[in-house]
Parts: sequence; structure tokens; C-alpha cells
Amino acid sequence: MTSQARLVRPTVLTKIAMVVSVASIAWSLAFLLFRYPQLPDLLPVHFGPRGVDGWQFKTYWRVLLSVFIQLALALTLGAIGALLLSRPHGAHDQDAPDVRAAATAAEAVALLTAIWVVFQGYAGVALALVWQRGRATLGSGYTYLELLGIALTIAVSVRAHVRLGRPEARPFIASHWRYGQLYNNREDPALFVPTRQGARWTLNFGRPVAAALLGIILALGIVCPAIILGLLLR
Repeated sequence: MTSQARLVRPTVLTKIAMVVSVASIAWSLAFLLFRYPQLPDLLPVHFGPRGVDGWQFKTYWRVLLSVFIQLALALTLGAIGALLLSRPHGAHDQDAPDVRAAATAAEAVALLTAIWVVFQGYAGVALALVWQRGRATLGSGYTYLELLGIALTIAVSVRAHVRLGRPEARPFIASHWRYGQLYNNREDPALFVPTRQGARWTLNFGRPVAAALLGIILALGIVCPAIILGLLLR
């Protein structure tokens, strides 16, 4: 069965993960706004070996920082998911290998988004309780949840890799391959295509979406470590 569409149909798990992410952001925002008046005017923001050694005045930006991080995660990874599901033209079969590959990749991105949006929501709530109750630690629950997030990330990645499987190689057409390995065919609506040998999947660089995906991924690979390093060196 084929259908004209500009987006590959997302899986049920993708839709559930999107709902979970949105619900987590909304709940975190509501909780922190409700707690804001109860928080002290001076908030501990850095904990050293001898206790609190960094303070900042209470502001909405400071208290809602975890919500802003949630939004950044959801918007950035959501954009990646949308690019993965995009299909500019052509009738396509939802069971075609490249369509399933796109849906599988988008599902993995949506699940990873939900995992870390929920974790960041917990972190914001835990921090607000630390501020309100005068504690000097986020508690063991934070560490356990962080480890769970890492474990789930690995599980989702492995699951996606298994589901993508090994594609069948297409008939070789020299004009569709640049430098022998880069597939470039503007007439092909597929984003994911088999490599020349069919050992794995590659991107169709005839579609601008492929360059956009690589640009976002490279930006995340550069910006995120820089932000983490900056926080560690504060």
C-alpha cells in the first residue's frame, strides 16, 4: 500500500515518547513556578568539599534553567527527528526498507529525547527541593536516575541498530556515487540508502536534509562538550 506524503509515518513509540517529553516539560514548569515564591532569595549553586561555596540571587532564569534545558533538548532532537522523517516527494510504501529505517532512527531519537527530558525534569525538581529544604546534596536518587538514563540510552541505541539490520545492496549506478562511497541522487526521495556493498546504511547526500543532519550533529558534538566543560570549570 502506498501513499503520497511529505513525512514518513512515525511509530507508536515515537508518538508516546513525544507525549512523555511534552508532559514532562509542562509538569516541570508548573512545579517550579508553584515553588518559586517558597524558595529563599539567596540560592546555593555550587557545592565544594566543605559545603556550599557558591551563591546566586533567586531569579526566574536560575530556577527555570532545567526547563530551558528541557526545551533545548526537545527542540534540537525534535528537529533531528523531523528531518529523519521528512520525504519531499514520491509515493512510498511504509514497509519499504528505507522508510522503515527512517522511522526506526526517528523512534530512537524520540526515545532518547524522552529519557533525558524526564531526567532533566527530575534534576530541576530535586534542585528546587534542595534549595527549599537547605540540603547540600541532590541525594542518591539523582545518581541512580542518571545511571538508569545511561543504561536506557545504550539499550535504545542497541535496539535501533538491531532493527535497522543489514540492507540489501542496490544495483550500482556510477552517476549516483561521488568519490566511490557518497550516494548523491536528487531524484531519490529516500534519506537512508544501502551502502554500495549493502553492509550498512548511509545517507542520500542528494537531499539537503542529509547535510542539515550532519551539521546539527556536528554542532551538538562541539557545543555540548564546551558547555559541560564550562560548567565544570565554574
